Amino acid sequence: MKNFKYILTFILFIFFTTSAYSQSKIATLNVVQLLKDSKAAISMKDQLNAVAKKYTEEDQKKQKELGKKEEELLRQKATLTPEAFSDRKNTFEKKVIEFNKNSQNKRKAIAKAEKEAVNQIEDEVEKIVQQIIDTENITAVFRKSALILGDTSIDITKKVVDELNKNLSTVKVNVAP
Repeated sequence: MKNFKYILTFILFIFFTTSAYSQSKIATLNVVQLLKDSKAAISMKDQLNAVAKKYTEEDQKKQKELGKKEEELLRQKATLTPEAFSDRKNTFEKKVIEFNKNSQNKRKAIAKAEKEAVNQIEDEVEKIVQQIIDTENITAVFRKSALILGDTSIDITKKVVDELNKNLSTVKVNVAP
C-alpha cells in the first residue's frame, strides 16, 4: 500500500509536469541573418564603410606626405648640423605621433558609432521580439547559434526582419572623431 502511494504520487507528478512543459513554446532568432538581411543593418554598414573609406583615403594621403618629408629630412642630414637635424627629426617624429593618434581616434569614432547604431537596432528588435512573444504566447526566445538542433518552424527571424524593415529601415550613423 505504501508503494502504491509513491507510484501514484510519481504518476501525478509526471502528468502535471509534462502538461506544464507541453504548454511551453520556444523560438529561435538568427541574429547573424538579421544583421545581414535587415535594411537598418545594411544602411548602417553602408554608412560606416563610406566613412571608413574616406578616413583611409585621408590617411593614405597623409602617409605619402609624411614619407616625402622623411625622405627630404634624410637628404638634408648631410648638409645640416647635428643639432639642426635633431630638431627637424624631433618635429617630424611629433607629426608621425600626431598622425598615429589621429588615425587611432578615427578608428575609435567608427567603433563608437557602430556600437550606437547596433544599439538602436537591438532596441527595436527587442520590442519586436517582445511583441511576438506576447501575441504568440512564446515562453522563451533563444539565439539560433545557441541551438544545436531544432525544427525550422520555431525560427522567428524572418518575422523579426520583416517587422524591423517596417519599423526601422535606416539608422543614422554619427561618426565624430
